[in-house]
Amino acid sequence: MVKRLMAALIAIAAALCWTAPAYAHGRSGAADARFAQTIAGMELTVVVRASLQVPSPLQVDVVVHEPGPGGRVGLTLRSVETGAVSSGEALVERGRRGMYPVVLSADRVGPHELVVRAGDERSVLPFDLLVARAPPWEVGVYVAFACAAVALIGALVAAALSRRLVAGGFGVVFVTATAVALTVAGVSPFFTPPVPDGARPVSEQERLLGKPNAQPLIEVEPERPAAYGEFLLRVTLFDGSTGRPADDLAEHHAALAHMVVTSRDGAYFRHVHPVRVAPGVYEVRLRAGGPGRHLVYAEFERLDAGGQLVSGAFTIAPGKERRESPPAAGDGGKAVVLRPARPVAGQPVTIELDTGAGAVQPWLGMAGHLILRSEDGGFLGHVHENASMTAVTERVPDESVARFGGRLSFTFSFPRPGRYLAWIQYCKDYAIVTVPRVIEVAAEGST
Repeated sequence: MVKRLMAALIAIAAALCWTAPAYAHGRSGAADARFAQTIAGMELTVVVRASLQVPSPLQVDVVVHEPGPGGRVGLTLRSVETGAVSSGEALVERGRRGMYPVVLSADRVGPHELVVRAGDERSVLPFDLLVARAPPWEVGVYVAFACAAVALIGALVAAALSRRLVAGGFGVVFVTATAVALTVAGVSPFFTPPVPDGARPVSEQERLLGKPNAQPLIEVEPERPAAYGEFLLRVTLFDGSTGRPADDLAEHHAALAHMVVTSRDGAYFRHVHPVRVAPGVYEVRLRAGGPGRHLVYAEFERLDAGGQLVSGAFTIAPGKERRESPPAAGDGGKAVVLRPARPVAGQPVTIELDTGAGAVQPWLGMAGHLILRSEDGGFLGHVHENASMTAVTERVPDESVARFGGRLSFTFSFPRPGRYLAWIQYCKDYAIVTVPRVIEVAAEGST
C-alpha cells in the first residue's frame, strides 16, 4: 500500500515538473513593479509594491535620487479594463533625497496605467497589476505536514492504549506523510510557478517565436542644440514587421528604457530614464555639454522578446564658453583596482571599487552598474555588480535598504584591444555617485 502511495505521489510531482511554462514576463506576482524616471529635473524610481490581494490599498513609494528643484509628483492609477482611477501625490522637498510614500487603491488585477506628473511633464507607464497564486505543491506540503501531525498524535494515543497494530499503522502514515512533505518541499524550486492573477496571456506563437526587433528613430529638439543649453532627446520605436509603434516594452532592470548619452571624449555622460509620452515614444530633457558630436544608446526589452540596444548620434553647436574635462585616467578620487592591472582583450578582468565607509543601496535593482564605451563609440557595455547579481535571483533588493558592502566588484571581458571609457555608478544615501575611469586594453599575447 505504501509503495503504491509513494509511486502515485512521485507521478504527481513529475507531472507538476513538466507543466508548460506559466509566468508573467519579467516579474512574479510577489515582486514589486519599478519604474525609473528622469522627469522635471528629478531622477526618481516609482515603486508599486506587490499586493497580497485586490481590491485593496496600493502602496507606492517615490524614491528620489536627485530632487532637482523639487515639487509635486502626481500619481494616477487607472485600470485599463474598468477605467477606475485612484490618485495621490508626493511633495518632493528641494534638496531632500529619500522615500516619499503614496497610497493609491486598486479595484482589480490586470492591465493598468500609472501616470506620473511633475512640472509640465507627464509619463504614462503601462504595467500589469498582479497577485501571486499559492502554488499547488505548497498546499500539498502543508496538507502532508498536517497529516503527519495527526498521525503522530494517533500513534502516541494508540501506543498509550497498548494498541500496537494501530500505533504501527499511524507510524507508517506519519513517516510517509513526512517524507512526502520534505520531498515536495525539496524539489519545489524545480516546479514552474503558477501564473499570477492579472498576468497577460501569452500566445503559443509569441512564446515560441518572440517578436522582431524594434526600429528606432532618434531625434533632438532643436536639431542642433546649443552648448550648455537645454534640449529634448526623443526615441521613437517602431515594430520591425508592422511599422506600428512598438508599445510593449517590459520592465527591464527597473525601467522601461535606459538611455546613455555621452560626448565623443567622454567629458559629458548621462545615464537617464526617459518618460513615455505616447505609444512607442520616449523623451527626456537634458542640459547639453560642450560642442561636438554626442552618442546616444537606448537599452530596452519588448514583452516576450530579448533585450535590445539601439544607438544614434547628434551634434551640439557652439554656445557659451565653458570647459568640461574628459574622464580622468585615474579614478575620480575613488580606489578603482583592476585585476589583472593591464586587461587583455578576450580575457576576463575584475574591476573593483572601494566606495568608502557605509553600505550602498541598490539602484535599478543592483548594487552597482559599470558602463563601458569604446573610444570610437562603436561598442557599449553595461555590467552589473557581482554580489547583487546573486542577490537578485532571490528577490530584487529594496531601494531603502543599504545592504551591500563598501567594495563593489564587476567582471567583464573586453572584445577588442584599445582605449575604453568607463563609468561606475552606485547609490549611497539615495544619491547616485558616478566614478569615471579610462581603461587601456592590450591585445592578446602582448606584454
